[in-house]
Amino acid sequence: MKFGKLTAFGLSLIALLMSAQSVALAQAPAADAAIKDRVAGFVKAYNGRNAANLSDFFTDDATLIDVDGGVIRGKAGIGAQFATGFAAASNYTLESSVDSIRYITPDVAQIEGASTLSAPNEATIVNRFVTLFARKDNVWKMAEIRDLPAPAEDIHPGTRLKELEWMIGDWVDQKGDLKIHSSVKWGEKQAYLTRVTTVAAGEETSFSSLMVLCWDSQSGQIKSWLFDSEGGRGEATWTRASQDQWVLRAAGSLRSGLPNSATQIVTVVGKDAIKTSSIDRIIGGEVAPDTDEIMMVRKAPAVGGAVVPVAPFVKPAVPVPAGVKVPAAPAVKPQP
Repeated sequence: MKFGKLTAFGLSLIALLMSAQSVALAQAPAADAAIKDRVAGFVKAYNGRNAANLSDFFTDDATLIDVDGGVIRGKAGIGAQFATGFAAASNYTLESSVDSIRYITPDVAQIEGASTLSAPNEATIVNRFVTLFARKDNVWKMAEIRDLPAPAEDIHPGTRLKELEWMIGDWVDQKGDLKIHSSVKWGEKQAYLTRVTTVAAGEETSFSSLMVLCWDSQSGQIKSWLFDSEGGRGEATWTRASQDQWVLRAAGSLRSGLPNSATQIVTVVGKDAIKTSSIDRIIGGEVAPDTDEIMMVRKAPAVGGAVVPVAPFVKPAVPVPAGVKVPAAPAVKPQP
């Protein structure tokens, strides 16, 4: 039985916050307002992680059904489920939209819509829902909530990439005359991310690459494609290994057609530093040495139009983006 980050049903519960549509029943406007008032109170309790108060918004025999068919029955069980979910540390919040509201009887309303559970630099969860409200003693309470998987096309690519938004900005590594600079930006309509990397020795740029990172709806994964100035290319699948770490399974080829592959590990050290290592490297069928762990730091913002110099980052070293050649180490150019 699965119930999501806090609890999967929370996605549906908040969805009622939006204004209900007018319906044919003469009582509908007043009923809409009453339901919205109840939901507003529920929203406050949910985002305040108050399981005891949340259970009071359900009927005694309420039912919750998640996207996998798991069922919780009864007000007490629902309260216990929320208490368990809230016990885990989380900074997720809920938003919602309502597509329709229909009164089956003057005292029973069915609401349909979508709910979104989101947090900074975390994967966003979107569900469809169908919820029944029942009125007793002039008080509206939730009698049934059923979560449904959201169609993939309903989720914007930018929502899928939200957990990689920390990458946006300028990143540098400078050691002596060697300077590596990467600039990461949102693409058109936030449908993808782009990263342009240059490597310069003194004033001369010796290498550059372009990476495009997006949600691949066919495979249901985050993927990236890399093209470098020497004619090499690479492709990688991104998998989140932990709160602050990503594992990239990368493969590609050099300009000569020689195949290469590697496992790359990207670790977020803080909002202004990331470190990268590349292991399990194979070039043309031959095992290549692992690269040294390197680190890149976020470039300081410009002040009055002038760029603030960034002091060389000595230890640990800066991550070299995909395809970048590192002196004294074989180059693998699938992804960083």
